[in-house]
Amino acid sequence: MTQASDTCYTAVTFAPIQGFIEKSRKLRDLYGSSYLLSFLSQSVCLAASQYNGCKVISPASPNITQGMPNQIIIQGDFPCKTAEASFFKAWEAVTETCRQWIECNVKGDLEDDKSEWTYQYWKRDWGLWAKYAWEFFWAQGREGESITQVRQRLNERKRSRNWTGINWQGESSTLSGTDAVAWAELGKIAQPHEQMLPWAKDQDNKSLVERFYETLSYRLGEAFIEAVQLRISKDEWQEKCQEYGSAFIDPDEELSIPELTKRLITHLAVVEMLIKHLENLPHLENFKQQVKEGLNPETFKDLNRLQRKKRQDTNAKPIAKPIEQYWTGWFLGDGDGASDYLKTAGKWNAAVEEQKTSEFSILMRQWGAEFKAEQWDQARKAYVSKHLPSGRVIYAGGDDFMGVLYHPGNTQLEPKVCTHWFNTFKSNIWHGIDNQPKPISVSVGFVWAAPKVPQREVLQQCREAEKSAKQGGKDRIAFRILFNSGNYLEWLCPWWLLEEGLLQSYCDRNNITGENANWAHIYNDVAVLESRHAFKGAQMEVALGLVEIYFGQRFRTLLEDKDHRWNKEDDNKLRLSTGILGKKEKYSNTNATEPDSQRVSEAVNNWVINLAKVGFYLLDKEYKAESP
Repeated sequence: MTQASDTCYTAVTFAPIQGFIEKSRKLRDLYGSSYLLSFLSQSVCLAASQYNGCKVISPASPNITQGMPNQIIIQGDFPCKTAEASFFKAWEAVTETCRQWIECNVKGDLEDDKSEWTYQYWKRDWGLWAKYAWEFFWAQGREGESITQVRQRLNERKRSRNWTGINWQGESSTLSGTDAVAWAELGKIAQPHEQMLPWAKDQDNKSLVERFYETLSYRLGEAFIEAVQLRISKDEWQEKCQEYGSAFIDPDEELSIPELTKRLITHLAVVEMLIKHLENLPHLENFKQQVKEGLNPETFKDLNRLQRKKRQDTNAKPIAKPIEQYWTGWFLGDGDGASDYLKTAGKWNAAVEEQKTSEFSILMRQWGAEFKAEQWDQARKAYVSKHLPSGRVIYAGGDDFMGVLYHPGNTQLEPKVCTHWFNTFKSNIWHGIDNQPKPISVSVGFVWAAPKVPQREVLQQCREAEKSAKQGGKDRIAFRILFNSGNYLEWLCPWWLLEEGLLQSYCDRNNITGENANWAHIYNDVAVLESRHAFKGAQMEVALGLVEIYFGQRFRTLLEDKDHRWNKEDDNKLRLSTGILGKKEKYSNTNATEPDSQRVSEAVNNWVINLAKVGFYLLDKEYKAESP
């Protein structure tokens, strides 16, 4: 290993990340965002690994494309211009490929020897998005400086942003509402009274932009059938082209250039065209295989909450029964205190920190790959119930991951099945799926979402739930019930308390436990007690009494015990134990050494109230599908 005094480190990242992911209407948007971010990170990693005297420390396992973290640590002098060029070369290749594919495949109808639209003007806007969609950040340490110091320097660079906005005319995207609609004549200079002509309805009640997106959607479906060589009869050809095309872009949508790019990059024909542009990037073949297997429109059919009614001709028979939609579970997780763990490793010397950083990256990247590829099979071996949540992992980039749980058939997945799975998530999945205990804990936000909640709202609620788990003390899960109205219920619980069997220990007034227990008993008791203001004041006796009645004396004792109430950390801020309420300081007044008794009582009362309400909607013997 290179001596610490002779080593310099380079750190690279780019933005926006969350903003790129969060503007998502379809599940395919999430996949496209994840794959693009991974592809861009991978491109920088490959350029660094091929540069003289450089070695990628983190992320490890560069041959795993999906789930690549966006912060890259490199040993050696990797110049800023070289790093930036490799990043924007990859991004420009993606945008150019998408633009060229559309121009070659989406032709308008001919009228008087003229096409409905031309692509004379829009190339400039694609070029602007290729240049200004991202901000790139680079920092390098001096010889002998640690990785932690270089990371701090990179974070300081990120505080100074240098955005460039792109001007446009016409309507805005129906997804973000902020950027211009990408269509054939985007960028055409028009007088104010002419700017809205492309959106004017014709005799068929369709605008030119609507015709463009209808044609684009159809051609995507047609190209998919050709790319995977499906056998479709002539009678079904048009219907299947519309069906598969709408899986990529709905004809009613009007997307911006970045949004359109996220959709197109999940299409096999576009990926094959991208490979021809970048033949010197070997990881694209792996990317192509992932797109071919994981993003087939057929595999999205079973996620019924995201289905729409099939588009029909005006002469077609009406649908007798609308497609039934179901509640789904969405989870978003992130490791706790990875930076603190690596900082502690760096206290010895730079060489040890480099080794620990690389080992940690390998550990988490391997876990992410196995979680994405084999999670359900592995979990099934450790799960004692007859049921196991089925669904998809959207991304697993190491210590951050996201997935959706739903039943693969036209039936409703019971929320209690998801809850049972999370009861042992930390031991069976986080630590156990690869039989490699992790040096850090994990916080997860789980949202049980009603079918009519827009996906963008579901994603935002996932982020908020994960944030609640972090702010609530980390090393825990936040269960959130999201109703169609937008209202939600939330309850936080540390992993160890779930594994102690808290939820399984519930016993109703009829002495029934397990799956047949009636959670309406505690739910109704809480409702009556709340109406009588029984939880007010600096007392928690009522809440503790409910815990004793319905969960047993053991769990009342745990909740009363101050040693189990608060987090404990060592001098390096590494977690020793996790408390039910989290950080003691959160409930302390200014300059006080002990928590305020009234604030603690309110926290315990709210914790028990939310346990009863969330438990009722997730675990009651009869499934709840209505808003309160």
